Amino acid sequence: MADERYAPPPLSAEEERAKVAELRSHLPATEAGIYLNAGSNGPIPREVEAAMRQIHEQELATGRASEHIMDDVEVRIDELRGTFAATLGTDLELVAVAHSTTEAVVRAALGITLQRGDRILLVDEEYPAVRGSIALLAQRSGVEVVTVSARDGAGRPLSDDEFVARTLPLLESPTRLAIISRVSWISGRVMPVAPILARARETGALTILDGAQSVGARIDPIDALDPDLLAFPSQKWLLGIEGLAGVRLSRRALGPNGFSPVIGGFLAFADQPMNGVGRLRDDARRMQTSGFARPDLVGAARAAGWLAMQVGLPWATARGDRLAATFYAAIAAIDGVEPLARPEQRSQIVALRIHGWEAHQLVEELGARAFAIVRRVPGLPALLAGPGTPEGAPASDPALRTSWGFWNTDEEVARMVELITLFAAHTPETLPKRPKIDILHG
Repeated sequence: MADERYAPPPLSAEEERAKVAELRSHLPATEAGIYLNAGSNGPIPREVEAAMRQIHEQELATGRASEHIMDDVEVRIDELRGTFAATLGTDLELVAVAHSTTEAVVRAALGITLQRGDRILLVDEEYPAVRGSIALLAQRSGVEVVTVSARDGAGRPLSDDEFVARTLPLLESPTRLAIISRVSWISGRVMPVAPILARARETGALTILDGAQSVGARIDPIDALDPDLLAFPSQKWLLGIEGLAGVRLSRRALGPNGFSPVIGGFLAFADQPMNGVGRLRDDARRMQTSGFARPDLVGAARAAGWLAMQVGLPWATARGDRLAATFYAAIAAIDGVEPLARPEQRSQIVALRIHGWEAHQLVEELGARAFAIVRRVPGLPALLAGPGTPEGAPASDPALRTSWGFWNTDEEVARMVELITLFAAHTPETLPKRPKIDILHG
């Protein structure tokens, strides 16, 4: 749900419609269907493609191997760092560029000196590539991985207080690292991270906040939350480029008891280690690798800048949240529809199941009937009773995920509610057939 501290001055209904229409004209993909999957990849603004094409054409015409081009890579990275820092409302020295959220999370975890008997804390709805990588790390190092479920023994979502009460005791020694998403990529639930991050600071455990589904979709006071590492992608809610991500480190994480990179690109070092002695930078750039393409860097910076300056991030997040709230309230009142998060936990992602339907069937029907671009998310395996799940948690089924952005319209909300109502009143077998389209050949 939107943070009222960042709410922009309201527009009239006419002003809002005009602004949305103008912005949609700059996002061609929003005219191709009901675009509801920024949780995977957001729509690309026209000016981002134009900026990238300009760099591509320059490199095609004059090459990309001159020395000034190599220097320009660093300039472009710093421009992107500045844009990310402005988006987060944090200091530039705490921000670095990575290739993906998963890479940033796992590289940070690898930079902790772990020993047998240490513990890493995860949530069962964390992204599977992160969970799998941490499992491999545990196998190699002998650390224990404890998985906390956000569901109770019947599979229902825990309240925030219940989840926090379950998690806080596990932050005591021997826990060295806790990884948690700000917003679940499966359920769309906003996780109650503030008390967890605060307690971890008290116990000395390092924290990693996965911001894949939050940065660009909501405005958080990140300096107040102050996770030791926040990682977030460019291509989702920031409308940018695949293969680029941002990292924000705490000042603690830059200290001797923080993350020690095990690999660095040439920009991670204060000077080139020609003598074989690596001296890392003393700011967040120590976490950077290499292999960044100039067109991509330019595109990612232009996308985040367009969102901040032309759209207005407070307005964008408030509008997306309002549309998601309207959709959630409507579908939660339909018999046979099960939202995956409680109303007070909802984000701009609304995930749901419909009794009698498989998630892939819903994705197919929504695509065919409304050209809706949505996502099927997997179910979770059962968890046995353990420290992070006292009563265990049952396996869950895959679900339909919708991701609501500022570009969506009230008419699109109404159309989606209409279709969800139709599906809930039928099974796939009894659903009225779609009208056939006759193709005339002249």
